[in-house]
Amino acid sequence: MTNSIGTIAAHRFGTGPRPGELPAGTVDALLAQVTRGVAETCPFPYDGISGRRASFPAFRSLYQSYREQRENGTVRKVGDRLVNPFQIALNTALLRDQHLKISHAVQSPNGFFERLAAFWCDHFAVNVGKSSSIRILVGLYEAEALRPNLAGRFASLLQAAILHSAMLAYLDQPKSVGPNSPVGRKRGRGLNENLARELIELHTLGADGGYTQDDVRAAAYVLTGLDHDGGAFETVYRVAWAEPGIHRVLGRDYGGPKRSLADVEALLADLAAQEATRRHICRKLVVHFIADEPPPEIVDAMVAAWSRTDGELIEVYRAMLEHPRSWEQDGQKARQPFDFVVAGLRALDVPAEALAPPAVTPRRPERAAMAMPQDGTPEMSMMAADEAGTEDAAVEMSAGGANAATVTVLAAPTADGRVPIRANPLSVGALQRLGQPLWRPPSPAGWDEELSVWITAAQLTQRIDWARDLVARFGDDRDPRRFVKAVLGDAARDDTIQVVSQASSREAGLVLTLASPEFNRR
Repeated sequence: MTNSIGTIAAHRFGTGPRPGELPAGTVDALLAQVTRGVAETCPFPYDGISGRRASFPAFRSLYQSYREQRENGTVRKVGDRLVNPFQIALNTALLRDQHLKISHAVQSPNGFFERLAAFWCDHFAVNVGKSSSIRILVGLYEAEALRPNLAGRFASLLQAAILHSAMLAYLDQPKSVGPNSPVGRKRGRGLNENLARELIELHTLGADGGYTQDDVRAAAYVLTGLDHDGGAFETVYRVAWAEPGIHRVLGRDYGGPKRSLADVEALLADLAAQEATRRHICRKLVVHFIADEPPPEIVDAMVAAWSRTDGELIEVYRAMLEHPRSWEQDGQKARQPFDFVVAGLRALDVPAEALAPPAVTPRRPERAAMAMPQDGTPEMSMMAADEAGTEDAAVEMSAGGANAATVTVLAAPTADGRVPIRANPLSVGALQRLGQPLWRPPSPAGWDEELSVWITAAQLTQRIDWARDLVARFGDDRDPRRFVKAVLGDAARDDTIQVVSQASSREAGLVLTLASPEFNRR
């Protein structure tokens, strides 16, 4: 059976059907979603791009205050736990951003754009577990560096991603100093090749791109001087950190008597223009959307479009979508957990308010009393960098310490000194349980794309458990026979329709739809 364009568009190139939304029936309709997505205001960071940047002094003040308290032994405690307002604020911002990202994907009519945003966020991966700063930068990174550039030239997207503070922090570029630069000679600091290696191996040429270790090291020399202001998190170029001289990468020279940011920009532009880069990126797009073993004719068509338009991504997407092979062979790709959760929430039309982080249940009154300082203001509880954060109305508090100042904290703790909000089990919490926590890829290479990684017995068991919870809350009085046709369209196989129709209960029929091969594969 051949599925309709609308069904394939919704499942293979989109985020799944949602009641009341018309599926994209043409290539132009899918590309229009990209244009609209680029133009819209990103809902995260929750405080907006300018608001997040304006909050950096408050984060810095909290950090300095806590450091001073550690040094002079005045850190407050809740029971046996240290109180760390800085960690609370960081995790608050992260968790709020995570919830907004998922909620936006569920509500957005621009499913193809959301899928592309997920792809490029994974291609230019950063991990919030790397450092404190990335937790408040990652939402900003996606909102201001990636999403606005998804319909332009790849060279522009590459430059925006690589030069963003989140990427520099994640790949340790602030630690890289030219050994023969003034700072390198004075302080004995040296080269860090992380950014150069991932730039060449992952972000542009690919592992088989024909480069050598000498090219990586030379690129690392070219990149020296790149840093970010640790307070404002603005990218800066420090000439005194840059390795002097001329450095040859892939047969081209960069640098000279006076080093500058222009050397870095020239390197990025040249890497973006490489034939190996075109083929590497186009192949990754086909692997993501169509098949683990990408049809070479689709890749060739996309590479030709790239070459013809100087890397205009909208035309590269068009070449993929217009190729007949892109609409064949159902079930070649797995819905990864993020895609699965978003599609399930859309299928049951879960409202945005149900996707907010829920409140934490207060503990015993005696524990709450222990958490109260003498002035009656609740303490902030300490959270590890990889724990969930909190969300609440902003409160004003004194940072304390030698440089005491009034700062805006992102959440007030519970009376017993804990964060008052946790991860929503239907969204952010679900991704943690399903093995794809948001903005936490296992490496700079991002998440594995292979179907066999995501379609396993353990994974399907977890998905069914999640589907049961979802149906219990939002299944209402839906008829499973209508539901399976609405969600799967003409992709629903006869045996799936029969199993759903003969389910022991209405709830079981809805869960079986979400557990079906057609829903878990593309």
